[in-house]
Amino acid sequence: MSLDLLFLTKLLPTAGVIGGPILIYHRIKNLYSMGHKITLIAPAYTDEDRKDKSLVPFCEKIVRIDAVKDRPHDEVEALYKRLNRPRFFLTGDGGFCQSIEDAFRLALKEKHFDAIVAEYSMMGQYLEANHGLIPTDTTTMISVHECYTKAFELRAKKGEDIGENTIQEIFNYEFKMYGTADKILTLTKEDAEILVNYALSLKKKIRVVPHGVDTKFFTSPTEKSWNRNTKNILYLGNFEHYPNVDAVKNFINHYWNRILVEVPNARFYAIGFNPPKELLNLRRENVIVQEGGDNKNVRRFYWNSDVFVAPIELGTGFRGKLLEAMACGLPVVATSRATFGINPKNGRDMFVADDHDVFSEYVVMLLKDVRLRKKIGNNALALARKFDHRSAAHKLEQVLKEGKG
Repeated sequence: MSLDLLFLTKLLPTAGVIGGPILIYHRIKNLYSMGHKITLIAPAYTDEDRKDKSLVPFCEKIVRIDAVKDRPHDEVEALYKRLNRPRFFLTGDGGFCQSIEDAFRLALKEKHFDAIVAEYSMMGQYLEANHGLIPTDTTTMISVHECYTKAFELRAKKGEDIGENTIQEIFNYEFKMYGTADKILTLTKEDAEILVNYALSLKKKIRVVPHGVDTKFFTSPTEKSWNRNTKNILYLGNFEHYPNVDAVKNFINHYWNRILVEVPNARFYAIGFNPPKELLNLRRENVIVQEGGDNKNVRRFYWNSDVFVAPIELGTGFRGKLLEAMACGLPVVATSRATFGINPKNGRDMFVADDHDVFSEYVVMLLKDVRLRKKIGNNALALARKFDHRSAAHKLEQVLKEGKG
């Protein structure tokens, strides 16, 4: 049975993007290959977004909305009063855009959709606000890449100046959105449990649809030089997503000096989309912070590294970059939060530690021991192959075909 599907995304998913949008790209590509018809509404922030053609073969229609990320304070306050939504939903990455709402309403008039998928909770605001315009036989879904309430609570716990009123306001609106949707998609079982702990009423709506990795593209290099004399440590992510910024700062502040005592010739690479000034200021001879480029360049970083680190303390969701690194045969050291959805066995598939000293010791062990790197890297590769993106897309298709039930 072919389905007519509408996707709303907070970033344009493209073949070369880093981070969460690559998941959406593969979802759309694979759903098309299964015979479904896709309409996409997404913001275009750059000329590259406006020119990109990578999803054109897989969509019946792509509506790109010219959008801006930096909204003046007065405009935010005016929207806050008019829409009665938390300021977080009105600013920055994926914040409210009237042109996206207009395009969404027009799409509903022009065509009947079997299902609408709002990718990222940020886009759920369009489903909530236009709930009465959506036909009763259209299934509405919010794909939760991160629970915002939990994310803000974690940031406040780490010392950010975020008041209880702000968190309560985000909670009220976020879970109001989830309440109006027919289905809630999470990437991990852990994320599903987080949502249920906030609102038990969501339990019957939630479906876990895991992340996937392109195991035909992200592969171990044909002649990986395990015996080379490099000591390269890698972290990769979209730095417009603050938990990735926080992870790099964690590494520099809590792990880096401990590692250098044991491995003085180590080099740390923080690679990703749009690194902010606070990360660029951390650069020195053995700390490289730079833009990641496209997927081919990213794969090359994996291939040229000896250890991948994920010192993540903020946010929820699935860390697709871990799967990419693992699929390239790269051994990983991660915090437990970074491993949501992967369920690795510590010491076999990767090393997992939340203690700074233990984490650092694992990195040092891998940098010093070629045979250990090879063993953990090969086990990581075997686990990553279980997360092929085509299997994840089949799971999503099953949920879509459930309808509202």
